[in-house]
Amino acid sequence: MNTQTLLKLVVTSAVVVVGGLGFLLYSSRADAARYAMVDVVMDGPDQWVGHDMQIHGWVEPGSIREQIEGQTMRRTFVLTKGGKRIAVRHEGPTPDTFKDQSEVVASGRLAKVEGGYEFTATELMAKCPSKYEGAEANRKLDDKPRFH
Repeated sequence: MNTQTLLKLVVTSAVVVVGGLGFLLYSSRADAARYAMVDVVMDGPDQWVGHDMQIHGWVEPGSIREQIEGQTMRRTFVLTKGGKRIAVRHEGPTPDTFKDQSEVVASGRLAKVEGGYEFTATELMAKCPSKYEGAEANRKLDDKPRFH
C-alpha cells in the first residue's frame, strides 16, 4: 500500500469514528431526562417547565387523594423537600411502597398552571426505608466471631 492510500484510509476511519461518537452523544442527550430534588426545582421552576424529567422528594403526610374514573386509578399528592412543595398528578398503578412520607422519584413533566406549578407523572418509583433498617445490624456483624 502506498502512502497516499494509507493516509486516505486513516482520514476516512477518523471521520467515521468521530461522526459516530458525535451522533451517539447527540442522540442520547436528546432522550435524557433531567433529574432534580423538589427544592432545586422549586427554586427556579420556569427552567424546568415542559421538559421530561425526574423529580425526587417525600410524600407529604395526608396529601394523597385517589379516585377511580372508569377503570383508571387517578391520584394527586404533594412531594416535599427542604420546605419546598410541588403538586403531583398521576394515573395508573403505584408501587406497593407508595404511602405518606415515602421517598418517591416521579418521572414526567412540570407545567405552569393557574396558581402555581404541577408535575404530571407518568411513572412513580417509591423507596421503602424499612427494607434498609437492617443495614445497621449488618455493620455490627464485624464484632461477632467468624467461622472459617
